[in-house]
Amino acid sequence: MKIRMGFITNSSSTNFLIISKKELTEDYLFKKLGFIKGGALEEQGRQLCNSIMNAIEGGLRYYSYEMPDYESIKKVFGNKSANIYENNKNKYVYWGYTGSDEDPITQFFTTDSFEIKDKDFYLNGRSCVW
Repeated sequence: MKIRMGFITNSSSTNFLIISKKELTEDYLFKKLGFIKGGALEEQGRQLCNSIMNAIEGGLRYYSYEMPDYESIKKVFGNKSANIYENNKNKYVYWGYTGSDEDPITQFFTTDSFEIKDKDFYLNGRSCVW
């Protein structure tokens, strides 16, 4: 029998897709995720928004797609998201991934699976990799 001494990780990640009427900024994302300036969770909300904004530059985890298009979105996020993309080609599209090794609020975002659909904002966080 072998015994491992040291740090063992069981990290997870979530690929996310954002389709937005406005160009994505940390403040705009903060508002769209339902956080309130001066609210009890403002600090955590800012941390999450910062993590998401930084993650946009990193692409998707476990996929080698360069840019979002109909076929890549369909493969990673499903038909519904691909159709939303197709019907909103004039909007801004972003994707990236967060990991469970980050701050607590980003860990929650990473380990939960959810979707936000508003008239001018869509977020698919259902592509979780454990």
